[in-house]
Amino acid sequence: MHDELLFDNEIGLCRLSEARLQVRMKPLCTDPLSGEPIRKIIKMASIRRTVILLLMVVYSGCAPKPLPVSIPGSVPAMPGNQAFQDAERALENGLYTEALDGYSLFLRDAYDDPFVDDALFKIGRLYRLAGRDDDAIAVFSRLNREFPESALIPGAMLEILNILFDGGNFESVVNYGLAYIEPTDPTLMRMPFFFIVADAYQAMGAHLDAARFYYRAWNTASGADVEVAWTKLKNTAEQLSADDLQQLISQVTDRRLIGLLLYRLGMAFILDEKYDEAMDVLTVFVERFPEHPDYPDASDMIHSLTERARFYPFSVGCVLPLSGSYAIFGQRALNGIEMALSQTGQMGGGIPFTIIVKDSRSDPAAAMKAVDQLDQQKVGAILGPMSAAEAASESAQARGIPILVFTQRDGIPDIGTYVFRNFITPQMQVRSLVSFAVEELGARRFAILYPDENYGRRYMNLFWDQVVNYGGVVNGVEMYDPEGTDFANPIKKMAGIFYDVPKDLGVTSIPRIQTSLLPFMEDANRSEKDLIADPVERISGIPLDRKAIDNLGRHNSDREDQWHPIVEFDAVFIPDAPKKAGLIIPQLAYYDIRDVYLLGTNLWNSGTLLDMSGEYMKGTLIADGFFAESQSETVKQFVAAFQHAYGRVPGFIEAVAYDSAMMVFQTMRQTATDSRRDLKQALLQINDFEGVSGRTGFGQNGEAEKTLHMLRINRGRFVQVQRTAENASSEP
Repeated sequence: MHDELLFDNEIGLCRLSEARLQVRMKPLCTDPLSGEPIRKIIKMASIRRTVILLLMVVYSGCAPKPLPVSIPGSVPAMPGNQAFQDAERALENGLYTEALDGYSLFLRDAYDDPFVDDALFKIGRLYRLAGRDDDAIAVFSRLNREFPESALIPGAMLEILNILFDGGNFESVVNYGLAYIEPTDPTLMRMPFFFIVADAYQAMGAHLDAARFYYRAWNTASGADVEVAWTKLKNTAEQLSADDLQQLISQVTDRRLIGLLLYRLGMAFILDEKYDEAMDVLTVFVERFPEHPDYPDASDMIHSLTERARFYPFSVGCVLPLSGSYAIFGQRALNGIEMALSQTGQMGGGIPFTIIVKDSRSDPAAAMKAVDQLDQQKVGAILGPMSAAEAASESAQARGIPILVFTQRDGIPDIGTYVFRNFITPQMQVRSLVSFAVEELGARRFAILYPDENYGRRYMNLFWDQVVNYGGVVNGVEMYDPEGTDFANPIKKMAGIFYDVPKDLGVTSIPRIQTSLLPFMEDANRSEKDLIADPVERISGIPLDRKAIDNLGRHNSDREDQWHPIVEFDAVFIPDAPKKAGLIIPQLAYYDIRDVYLLGTNLWNSGTLLDMSGEYMKGTLIADGFFAESQSETVKQFVAAFQHAYGRVPGFIEAVAYDSAMMVFQTMRQTATDSRRDLKQALLQINDFEGVSGRTGFGQNGEAEKTLHMLRINRGRFVQVQRTAENASSEP
């Protein structure tokens, strides 16, 4: 026999305290764990137990029951030890203090007895009843450590997990529960562990993990526990997001559960205002699970969603800024839409279309209100807006109304599947510019001169990326002050002449980079009238010496330190407004940067730029969404009709609004649908609409994919050029 026992406060796999509690067991009169006089402990425990039992009586309305101790694996036979027998009888009679005393006495005198694990387990239960959770954990841990083969180990571990759970240590419950469950023989009873781990996950807000373990509990449960597990699983499924539900559906195989999850997924999509997804899921649900108790609700929801998506045939809404600072642009767009409406009578069919116009006032709240009103008026689609596009798009998406916006604002098509954008974007422009320069002009080396502001930086990055995509290189990148008028320093840096050349290096002839210029760079047909005065002279009123200007920057043989610029690029991209570009371009010539292509944005399609820098704009190339002087018959007819109706030449805004309206009108007529959902799907199928703003289609994200007009300078004005492939395809 051992005259002392050592205990610690470690829980099997985890440490509850940094300090190890080692206590010497006193004979008869001391507690086997704490060393305190046992009568003192029993007295304190009795007081606590009395309070607990009184509360149980108050809330349950019945007398307290003896502590349940019959667990799987417990030894029913009574050992010969008298202390153990006395403890068992005391426990049976609800005399918990006497039972604790007896089991403690038994442990001192019968350490090698086969019933030691049984005694330890019951002591732990008694400590827990008395509210001494730390002592209970210590005893259960000792049982787990010293008797790993005992049939009582699962019960001891479950008691530890329950104590941790009651104490709010949910993360510990998960960690220690998983560490015990996963290596355990699957044939053993693991259902209670699945339950408590799931409950801990649920308390932590990890609903998907909770559902997974409720599912495991349900699969291993029997009797009344089956319904308990199903109820918990069902309640947890109601808390799952659409993404979580989709994950869980892919991981389970039980038909009953899949039906439940599909129904919940449909409801989750509705809450997320993803009505198309909800319709798809609920349709599958009612087809596969006609016996499901939620079948009637799902059928009613499908009907409601179907009715919600209906619109009055051939009814189109329009949200534009018709008042406020952007009213001029809104009116121009409205003119384009009106022109499309007038043209529909010439398309055959004789079906009247209705346009309902709302003023957004460039105000997000007004735009959202307009969308709401148009929804109530049951329009099939909405054209616009231009400003406040994000608010209007979000509102239209929530209501399931296809909306075609006219804006460059980033991220608009990403709002949802009902949001379309038909507009020219920076990405379209730089892609068209770079592809034409590389494939048609043979350019491989590029420079970028850009204003140091958001607009310039955005275009710079987009252009650089496209150059790399097409196998080219960027040999020079310089920024300038967007408020400045003198661009000498960034130009000289770009050309390698910013720093003085040391005299001891001597004069070295650096060969000029000569570019193979296409015929369109030559402006040989300029009249004498065009040569009378320089554009800068005409605007500034300052007479200029043309010969001197022409020779500025060229190599001066009389100065040994004057070098030629290093023009290691075939084209230079300048993303700026016409007035600023008009100041920069002559300065390029001043520093002898000649015979390179000048690439700009659609803003360059301006008479202002031609007036300021026309003589120096040979080799200029831009990409634009509309060109009123195009030789396309479609464009010619549109321009003529527009001029007749409004007395002016249409621009890009009128053109893109006209094309957007025509796409909606034609799609409505071709499909003859009264469902917004079907109309949306039909719009997504457009891939080769021959519009006045270029050939247009929509990607799956609703972003327009357009063939832009490529423009160059000829005889002091912009003219359209075609790719070689286009020229070839147009030949007889």
